[in-house]
Amino acid sequence: MAAVVSSHAVIVRLHGQVTCGMECHQARHTTLTAPFSTMRTRDINPRGLRQRVCLWGPDEGPVVICCHGWLDQAAAWDAVAIKLVARGFRVVAPDHRGHGHSAWTPGGSTYHFMEYVADLDALVDALALQDPILVGHSMGGTIASLWAGLRPGGPAGLVLLDGLGPPRVETESAVDQAVAFLDQNRTAPARRLVASPEAAAEKIRRTNAGLSESQALALAHRAVEATPDGWAWRWDPLHRTRAAVAYDADRHMAILRRIECPVAVGVGSQSWYAMMPDLESRVSAIGPLVAHETFACGHDLHHAEVDGVVRLVEQVDRAQAEEPPPGST
Repeated sequence: MAAVVSSHAVIVRLHGQVTCGMECHQARHTTLTAPFSTMRTRDINPRGLRQRVCLWGPDEGPVVICCHGWLDQAAAWDAVAIKLVARGFRVVAPDHRGHGHSAWTPGGSTYHFMEYVADLDALVDALALQDPILVGHSMGGTIASLWAGLRPGGPAGLVLLDGLGPPRVETESAVDQAVAFLDQNRTAPARRLVASPEAAAEKIRRTNAGLSESQALALAHRAVEATPDGWAWRWDPLHRTRAAVAYDADRHMAILRRIECPVAVGVGSQSWYAMMPDLESRVSAIGPLVAHETFACGHDLHHAEVDGVVRLVEQVDRAQAEEPPPGST
């Protein structure tokens, strides 16, 4: 049995061999699986840094942009994307800088939320994505909500999954974080190694019990790469260090108040996120809130509550279709 794959191909397991892009290695099992069989990829370079983008569905039509969380990857949206495509949407999901198959930030620089927001802004322009619905999980929700508030005429809708910013950082802690940032720059962080793609899959399933073995293994093969030192996670190890500038919850809430499109919020009741003391105040800062749902799951709602996520997208889509654009009346 033969298969044709491109250099950006999804994972296909045939006769015991796993093909992921142009990299192959011998697999332990011989079952034919293709969890990402409808996913396509392309690279863009709008800000001088290569970004890998995953695509599902047709090239035209209403678009949903899915933003993944910290140390996650664009392909994690596969199950959600398949169901959205079945409902008439096309789906675009970037690997954020330093994640998945996107390039790392250049040496001597670091990562900040606003760089991710600028990447999203450039993605929308580069792919000419008109009136997108944004879906963001965790860090991806913070990115999406910041863009929606800073570009209030940009998105048609917004779905935030445990995605209204990280825990509040008080001033003294922000100072300590700045000191830690200086200290850690004295030594370059090492890449995190993992014994094998199978071990990586087991780690992924540890916090996502609802994933099948084949789904977890497919995600793992896309999340790791062979290096001279062994298998390593693809994400930039800088992501495991302290950011230079601490998260500013008050500034984020001011930006949330600028959002004009319909917004749906989903929270995992068993997640650490549900325990944040100021979560409700952040939700209350959003004026056009059309849904606020709590799911009986942990932090990774995009894996545990696929149908629920799709339902929230449909709710904001209906809301934006029923309401006139701001300033039109």
